[in-house]
Amino acid sequence: MKATVINDSYYVGFEGEPELVFMYENITERLELRVWNGYFETLLNFMIEQQVPIQNGILHEYYIHEGWYEESPWEIKNIKEAIQLFRSFDVIRLTEDGIKASENIVSMLPALTSDIITFLEQANDSGDRVFIIYD
Repeated sequence: MKATVINDSYYVGFEGEPELVFMYENITERLELRVWNGYFETLLNFMIEQQVPIQNGILHEYYIHEGWYEESPWEIKNIKEAIQLFRSFDVIRLTEDGIKASENIVSMLPALTSDIITFLEQANDSGDRVFIIYD
């Protein structure tokens, strides 16, 4: 029986609200990073504002409202591309209006982004497939 390792620090306090789960599993365990959808959508919206290319992958699926919204679990086909996407986020480039509108959320985004990158790198390094589960 596989052990399940859950990081839900970005969902605690938002129980009952929409959540997004990054998940991968290997031979011995299932790893999950649970995120309140409000944090994740705000992060992706800021990336779009920063004119990060929307050609394909996670940002494209979010922009056209498909991917994990329609098909859960949804596989991240190119993990390296997803890592680069999250590395491209720069909290310093946020507009003052954007920060004011989402002040409580913005303070969480650097840590969230770092944890997503670490999660994806671990999965990629171990050769595991990563899925996004939307609930």
